[in-house]
Amino acid sequence: MLSAFEPDKSGQNKILAMHPQVSSVPGRIFSGNLYDFLSFKTNFGYHLKKIYDDPQFADKPVVGIYDLYRPALLIKDPELIKQILIKDFDCFCYRFHDIDINYDRIGGQMMFYTCYRVWREMRQKLSPVFTSAKLKYMYPLIQNVAKNIEAYFDSESEVHPVELKYFCARYTSDIVATTLLGFQSNSLQNPNEELWKEIALLAHFNLKRAIDYMVILFAPKLARLFRSKLLYEKSEEFIKASINHAVKERLLRGEQRNDLIDMFVKLRDEASHNGRDVEKYMQTLIAQAAIFIAAGAETSSTTMSNALFELAKQPDVQQRLKSEIKQAFDQEESSVLSYEILNNMKYLEMVINETLRLYPVLPILERLYKRPAGKSTHYSLRPYCDFDIPNDMSIYISLFGLHYDPKYWPNPTKFDPDRFSHENKLHINPMTYLPFGSGPHNCIGSRLAMLQMKCGLVHFLRRHHVRVSKDTVLNPEFDTKSILLEVKGGIHLEV
Repeated sequence: MLSAFEPDKSGQNKILAMHPQVSSVPGRIFSGNLYDFLSFKTNFGYHLKKIYDDPQFADKPVVGIYDLYRPALLIKDPELIKQILIKDFDCFCYRFHDIDINYDRIGGQMMFYTCYRVWREMRQKLSPVFTSAKLKYMYPLIQNVAKNIEAYFDSESEVHPVELKYFCARYTSDIVATTLLGFQSNSLQNPNEELWKEIALLAHFNLKRAIDYMVILFAPKLARLFRSKLLYEKSEEFIKASINHAVKERLLRGEQRNDLIDMFVKLRDEASHNGRDVEKYMQTLIAQAAIFIAAGAETSSTTMSNALFELAKQPDVQQRLKSEIKQAFDQEESSVLSYEILNNMKYLEMVINETLRLYPVLPILERLYKRPAGKSTHYSLRPYCDFDIPNDMSIYISLFGLHYDPKYWPNPTKFDPDRFSHENKLHINPMTYLPFGSGPHNCIGSRLAMLQMKCGLVHFLRRHHVRVSKDTVLNPEFDTKSILLEVKGGIHLEV
């Protein structure tokens, strides 16, 4: 059994009875293989990458690790990853161990963290918000926000120092306001916008916040003891009030914007018609709004700022992208680009794809094996290794490891958008590039994320460029307290 322990000479514990074909790393009691992460010496994503990169596991499809006090598996083989994420999704449809929904009703129902039943219903009902047709309708709203970037820098001095993560987050918070919540904000010009301040708070990881996430993700039964929730109480109350107000306003005015609030109005009416508890159902919908707001602003702003950082370090790549942007506007003969022309900008997409490879914002995927009804045996990993996964075991996939693996990406630390040219993409194994996940659990908002990043970068670089300054840290470290892969201390450039 995986749970057998025996102290080694260093005082640590080993997995004893794991089959010889499943190599494993030593773990400490109570902290497993996560001691450096729990003591904030390293980022969790980087810690798993260190295990992934360990030469002793170079050719191993599976590595045994500890998830605190629980044995877990790190999956490395792309075909086995495909099997887990797609082919056998019914066995791995859960992401995390259950959050106490009676204690954290909003956090416990967020699509990213909730049980399969709630996830499936919300995924089916909210997916239409992110279709290509709906995004095309939202595009003018996104474009109006992106044009504010040009206006902002036009009003500044010729050389303007900027912390890019902070700046891009203000841009994406304005996108969230107009595409998801149905109102306009301009936090680029006014950093005191209330929505922006709340989104900044959602993304802020201090020591208490880091501990909260450790407890929630690795020891959820202790959440009450540590008073740990996914959202700050203040943020939760703000989001509840904002969504309820937006729904009431939409009902009173009877207008339609084809956005998230329209969908909430529709689902609320359906729930009432079907005799469901509307107040409880609205809490479920508000939970989805919370994860869309947090993820929609934070992940896209991080990727945009990382892209600009790499473009500043490689002026030739930046100039090539600026040339494509100029050609696009010349073709349009207008100050705005059509939805079709923007999505036909190949090099722009290559730059974003390479940024997501080099900086996967969420550096890991996690799945939980739940034995399907009627299946009496454990999940076999044969022919990859002679081991059966027991019920409730956690499975980890290191995107950070995969995206830097020289077997799949020659010279992996180099920023090279040509990896994603049409010719080169044909040779990429899709299971070695997973910035938005894969299978039924892939990111529901990936199309919106790509659209807002493309639009933002185009209007940022149309008449301006970025360069390295005296304050730029060329080899930055990642924030050890954040569950996301975020540069510590921000990204300082000159515009």
